[in-house]
Amino acid sequence: MSAHHLGLAESGSGLWHQDTVRFGERASGKLRLLEIVSYKIIGVHQEDELLECLSPATSRTFRIEEIPLDQVDIDKENEMLITVAHFHKEVFGTFGIPFLLRIHQGEHFREVMKRIQSLLDVQEKEFEKFKFAIVMMGRHQYINEDEYEVNLKDFEPQPGNMSHPRPWLGLDHFNKAPKRSRYTYLEKAIKIHN
Repeated sequence: MSAHHLGLAESGSGLWHQDTVRFGERASGKLRLLEIVSYKIIGVHQEDELLECLSPATSRTFRIEEIPLDQVDIDKENEMLITVAHFHKEVFGTFGIPFLLRIHQGEHFREVMKRIQSLLDVQEKEFEKFKFAIVMMGRHQYINEDEYEVNLKDFEPQPGNMSHPRPWLGLDHFNKAPKRSRYTYLEKAIKIHN
């Protein structure tokens, strides 16, 4: 799967579309635009949406990616696409690249874990350290991997609570990425004049 990052200018207009993208032989040939805030996917936009309708807030990023073949046709009765994000101990400390994952009603969670491990290309020894949680309204509930069978209702928005996004699957593991300075916006480039 290939992904393309997109920056939107406030004066941007028109539809985003796939005319300039080349797909591989085993590609779905379809794109989606993901809206990301704090390393979590908060929205999936369709190709017919106008770019000017998207909020260009500085805290948001947009990512265009090819829709994987297994996510093109979803049986809405028995399947769902869920957001998966990385965190370490605190669900407000998300990091890394979030993604969407197809789950099936009644599927044993060990099968979901195998797909996640394959997607992330993580070694078995490393993956054993991961913990999995359903995160809803800032609270996480860890999943017992040996007993849990997927219940789509666990990932549906709570009725009457439109101010919070839908629940997501959290991968609790250590962030191996190098730490960046929190004050990068204060740093300025050094100019050397010869």
